[in-house]
Amino acid sequence: MTLVFRARNSNDQVLVLQNVSLNSTGYYTCEVNTNSKPFKLAKTESYMEVIEPPQKDPTITGEETIYATGDILALNCTSDLSYPAAQLQWFINDVKVDPDSEVLHVTSHGLHRTRSSLRLELNPLHLAAGKIEIK
Repeated sequence: MTLVFRARNSNDQVLVLQNVSLNSTGYYTCEVNTNSKPFKLAKTESYMEVIEPPQKDPTITGEETIYATGDILALNCTSDLSYPAAQLQWFINDVKVDPDSEVLHVTSHGLHRTRSSLRLELNPLHLAAGKIEIK
């Protein structure tokens, strides 16, 4: 693994590294020494975690165009690949609801895809405004 130091975007307080991957996560040590006598050495260590945010919005599948009281709402929400795993939340008419299940898939590259399922019977409160908004 080769990390590239980019001086142009770095300064006295920021060190920019390029070509990082998920395997670059770990402890890093920075040492500064003087080239004149008396020789002095300053050293510090810090933990760096590399993340990979999702590149696309999550997708909801299974929705119908028309719902009525008593209908069964059965939906899946799937995230794009990311690290760490995306956390998905369901909202019906801006009210948070708990999912029925959540499944995490890990790819060979260490990225995660989360799938959350929601299944419930619609009641009159869900359709009180004459529509239902799911996100």
